[in-house]
Amino acid sequence: MEDIKKEAIKKSAVDKLNVNLWLLGVLFTVFTFLIATNPGILRDNNLMAFQLTAAIPLMLSSIFARQRLVYSEKREKEWHDYGFFTFILAYGFLINSIGIMMAFLINTKVSMLFFLINIINPLIYSYMEIMDDKTKLKSRIYKDSLFIAIIIFLGILPSLAA
Repeated sequence: MEDIKKEAIKKSAVDKLNVNLWLLGVLFTVFTFLIATNPGILRDNNLMAFQLTAAIPLMLSSIFARQRLVYSEKREKEWHDYGFFTFILAYGFLINSIGIMMAFLINTKVSMLFFLINIINPLIYSYMEIMDDKTKLKSRIYKDSLFIAIIIFLGILPSLAA
């Protein structure tokens, strides 16, 4: 039974690793797009520039932590937690950067709709996960609260000021 659980953890880590690699590509694409089309937006918005540039090493750290989970059996909880924390920061920063960019380049209403969708979707996912496994409630509250706080304080509020 223990071997089955370890295999499931490793498979999950591989899946998360692949998602992280894909998101790293998105980060580089957004960064390159901004540099090529409107570098002034990075110069004029320090918070967006910080979040976009910080998201890249954070995502790399999450990738390394996920990779460690696949190949090592030591300190699995610590590597999992570190991988999650760096991922949620990087992903939140990516969402915030795109939302702030939308507020600057399009308008605030479109930006707020983008943020709203990015808050509602994880909540729906969490609801469905909790319905499948009631023991996930505490974990989902923690994860969703952290993500939503990142979005509100570092994305929505700065976008409203745009």
